[in-house]
Amino acid sequence: MLHQRAGRQLLSQYGYFFVLWFVIQVFVNVPIINLASGWAEELLTDVVKVLIWLGVGLYMIFHTKRDQFVIERPFQLNLKFKPLYITLIAIIIYMLATAFIQRHSIGVVATFKPTMLLQDFLVVGICEETVFRGYLLNRLRKMIDSQQTALIIQAILFALIHLPRYLTTYPALPILTILSQLVTVAILGYLFGWLFLKSRSLWPGIIVHSVWDLLIVVLIGS
Repeated sequence: MLHQRAGRQLLSQYGYFFVLWFVIQVFVNVPIINLASGWAEELLTDVVKVLIWLGVGLYMIFHTKRDQFVIERPFQLNLKFKPLYITLIAIIIYMLATAFIQRHSIGVVATFKPTMLLQDFLVVGICEETVFRGYLLNRLRKMIDSQQTALIIQAILFALIHLPRYLTTYPALPILTILSQLVTVAILGYLFGWLFLKSRSLWPGIIVHSVWDLLIVVLIGS
């Protein structure tokens, strides 16, 4: 009964956060993208991301009792976790192969801008990992005996939180593109969650997440 009540509370918190982010995306981020450009656009959207995601994530982590988490110190550093480096090598090889298959060459894409480094490499990873692995998965795993079930649930929720961005992109994305993106993000969410639970640290997931996003904008194009 206690876990059921805590589970409903956690899903309610996710629902509130989803609605908040959807409103922010529509009424703040979209106007910023339409009215600003270059570093001004990048800095403004980064400030919004940090305030909403990192702010909420840190607040929830530090205002939750330690016994409600499966990993009480999610920000502890663990760079000796060997799967981190295996994963990094794997995604680098994957990105290079994907770039070569798509363009028959490997190099920085024409759409890449230095401003992308700030959000795609430094901001998004730490913000999203704090909310979804540091708080949500950390609590969810405490409630659910099955690690696989907890990982799958948080991966699906992680994919769904990207819908506000996909649905407010102009020109509108084809439905098949959105579905493909959701599947990819869910798989990545599972991977980031696994890294967190196995290493008992957010940093392996933050590093892999950040490198993935960086390689996407540098080699593939967003």
